[in-house]
Amino acid sequence: MNNEINYVQLSLIKKSQKYLKNCKKKGINIALSPFCDLTTWINSLGYHKLHLINKNKIFSVGYFRYLFSEIINIGRFKFDYYVYNDLPNKKKINIIYSYSWKKNFKKGIFFDDYFKVSSEDKNFFFILNSVDGFLPKKAKNCIIITRTKTFFNPVLILHHLLRKIFYKNFFHEFNSTNIFNEFVKKVVQNEFQDKKVNIFIPFENRPHQNAFILASNSKNNKNRIICYLHNMPWPFQLDMIYKKIRINKLLVCSNIQKKVFIKNYLWPKRIVQTTSSLRFKTLKNRKKTIFLPFDLTEDNEKLLDGFKVLISRVFFDLDNYKISIHPLKVFAKDHINFKKRLLKIVKNSKKNELKTKNTDPIIFSHPGGTATECLQVCKSTYHITTDKLHVFSRKIWNSIKISKIDRNVYKYVSKNTKFLILDKKNSIKNLI
Repeated sequence: MNNEINYVQLSLIKKSQKYLKNCKKKGINIALSPFCDLTTWINSLGYHKLHLINKNKIFSVGYFRYLFSEIINIGRFKFDYYVYNDLPNKKKINIIYSYSWKKNFKKGIFFDDYFKVSSEDKNFFFILNSVDGFLPKKAKNCIIITRTKTFFNPVLILHHLLRKIFYKNFFHEFNSTNIFNEFVKKVVQNEFQDKKVNIFIPFENRPHQNAFILASNSKNNKNRIICYLHNMPWPFQLDMIYKKIRINKLLVCSNIQKKVFIKNYLWPKRIVQTTSSLRFKTLKNRKKTIFLPFDLTEDNEKLLDGFKVLISRVFFDLDNYKISIHPLKVFAKDHINFKKRLLKIVKNSKKNELKTKNTDPIIFSHPGGTATECLQVCKSTYHITTDKLHVFSRKIWNSIKISKIDRNVYKYVSKNTKFLILDKKNSIKNLI
């Protein structure tokens, strides 16, 4: 069973490496292009491109749909940025490029969930990418970038089309992802001083993050770039493959993660360093929880059938389980409907009178860092997925025991493996 998963994942790493190398030869900036953003966890152009690479195909309906979406979205989004304060005129400037939501602001003070530091701390200046478009009336030590959805504007598409029409790699340039990348670069060019700065990023290898890094390197090639992978490890991390942009440090939160990045995803040893988590001080109890993925990219019927098989073979304490929707998807109709269908299956499931019932977590589809978090606090977890790219490979993660319960149902066991190093005393100030 795991031999097939090993083969699929390891061969896809090689195929993707070859694809990115060929793109680079053509003059494509692989750090910025959505065609090269090979994610496994979100429905996107890069997600569908990855599956085409995997199947040795050049076209699919999903691929065309998201290519069309990338083009149409050029005329559907307005970009702007708001300067609440200019960058401080100090010898040493520490800039955090991060995300923000309305919940992060209280009385004009921003608190960063990833680095656990607020804008009250004058050691840091924030450049924020507003996810929900929220702008506070007042704020300290920050600039906020907004990406607002508007009515379709054909003039905007025409404007960018005329700018890009003669580019060699037209589609890699003419898309909404790259237009936003250009705007992020513009913010850096307009607002950064020429003096050397320290830049901290909660890093996920996203194109806009890479655009920020490239722009800051261009502004001053002595700028110090510290990227921090704040997530716990997930099974197939191809989206984090090294794309050779200048980074001083990539901080990861476990030795096993460091080993995987160097061995499998081509990161140089000199760049990857281990630190205890800045984002997490403790881990939650994940027992009696069913987790839904960020995006429901798989066949829902097959996922639900897998759940039925699992609960018919393993006796869970389902009456006391809760269903957890990703925080950014709590209002998504697909996720709400999927939860309702799960609850219906639970309600109609046969009750058993066994005194001992399983309380291990159950995860659907792309598990993200939830899988390793569950393994660190619960030692075992169950995973339902139709996609071999979402399953742990024993060749990559040799400390995890994988057993197959049914066609799309897996059990993971890992004892005493630290996927995340915890230290309540660790602080971003230790990195300055």
